[in-house]
Amino acid sequence: MSLLSLLRRSFAAAALAAVSVGAAQAHTLFGTTATGNQIINVPGPVLVSGMVSPFISIAPGQRLLVHFAAECAVNAPAGNTTAWTDVDIVMLNAAGAVVRSLVPMGGNLGAFCSADGSAGLSGWRSNKVIAELRTNLPLGRYRVQVRARLNNGATQASYGERTLLITN
Repeated sequence: MSLLSLLRRSFAAAALAAVSVGAAQAHTLFGTTATGNQIINVPGPVLVSGMVSPFISIAPGQRLLVHFAAECAVNAPAGNTTAWTDVDIVMLNAAGAVVRSLVPMGGNLGAFCSADGSAGLSGWRSNKVIAELRTNLPLGRYRVQVRARLNNGATQASYGERTLLITN
């Protein structure tokens, strides 16, 4: 190998290393898991058990990604294939008030889990969603919470093994 070839390879390796060092890295702010089935059988938004963060300090303009994953099923009358449960991922201020629903969550139109037409809890799936916060919230301490809701004839939902992960 010629000296020129060796120098080219060395410069290429150094350039690659310089690009790699500058790559953005995600930092985990909080992570938790919960096991055991949580049955939801009321219509309004219900806290998904164990899926709330401690207070997290957020600076203006800070971006957060919130990952929620769960095993779930929906109970609806036999033949109903359009019943579902959805989740909202919300930011709470220090007083516990909702100050933001994270996109793409918010409202009941985003099905997280749905019935398959069988009577009883059915349609078991492992699903996930990643919500994003590009904040213009004031500097402060906030909590992240996951809430579930029944829709379109669903009478129950079961949330099994679940995970909440917050990164920036």
